[in-house]
Amino acid sequence: MTINAPGSPVPLFVDSTVAAIGITRRRAKKLDAIVRAHDPQRCHERAYAARPFVLCGIPVRRPGSQTLEYSRQNGKFRLRVIGHPDYGLPFGQDRLLLIWIASMATWQKQREIRFRSAAAILETFRLPKDGRYYKRLIAGFERIFYCTFYFASDEHEAEAIVITRTSFRFVKDLRLWYVKEGAPESAPVPHRQENVIVLSEEFWREIQEHPIPVDLTVVRTLADSPGNLDLYVWLVWRCWTAKSPVSIPLFGIEGLISQLGISERLRERDFRRQIVQWLKVIHQLWPDCPATAGEAGDRLLIRPTGRRSHAQ
Repeated sequence: MTINAPGSPVPLFVDSTVAAIGITRRRAKKLDAIVRAHDPQRCHERAYAARPFVLCGIPVRRPGSQTLEYSRQNGKFRLRVIGHPDYGLPFGQDRLLLIWIASMATWQKQREIRFRSAAAILETFRLPKDGRYYKRLIAGFERIFYCTFYFASDEHEAEAIVITRTSFRFVKDLRLWYVKEGAPESAPVPHRQENVIVLSEEFWREIQEHPIPVDLTVVRTLADSPGNLDLYVWLVWRCWTAKSPVSIPLFGIEGLISQLGISERLRERDFRRQIVQWLKVIHQLWPDCPATAGEAGDRLLIRPTGRRSHAQ
């Protein structure tokens, strides 16, 4: 699998207006994505998310240095993550690595992922290829590599309860290198320095059995907003699985706040406001999204969709 050559982070017609109207390049990037979302001729680029991290989001913000255990529950599914004392728990933009690895495994159709350089990951999400992002990338790989994930599911069959427990490391082996800042990007890459990620058998099986397609353009647009990205990916899955209209509470054991990676200590009024803001962005990027906020502000209303994903 060859990753498509990167385009400009912000298309020329948007880039040329940035200075004139006085908006930031970050805002311009989002405006362009909104324009493209309303273009019926746009071809959706498909990426893939892994089910455990769609059902239950990893932390949006960096956990405290002494916090090495994290858990989330979504109905019968539960995710528990144990971090390494030296590296901590994955958080924030680390979720992009989880999406990228699941996508590469699905694109390449193999457990052993090969790619030319760390810059390819940044190119996929249209992120700057500078020292700060390289360091963040490497740190994210370390957090993911050294974590242990526990994914549990309780199924009811007649009068019995079937409990499934899966413990896995996301990655079995990892060899990653990147060009030092300032080095020419056109420098040849020796074969012996090819990057290799070998997924654990458990995670490879999970991706094969439950790939969740998402729109790569939307993921790129929300790359710097982990919470909004969480809600978008969660909605893609939830709208597809809904067989009839469903009302999901925002709070409580079954609430959305217990499923996303946002802090459960957030005040209820702040969480309501945040969900409304995120939904507005999602509807701009995904005009046909069948999810709305309830009038009382305490639940999310979802209509079923006949398509597996709007990325298809």
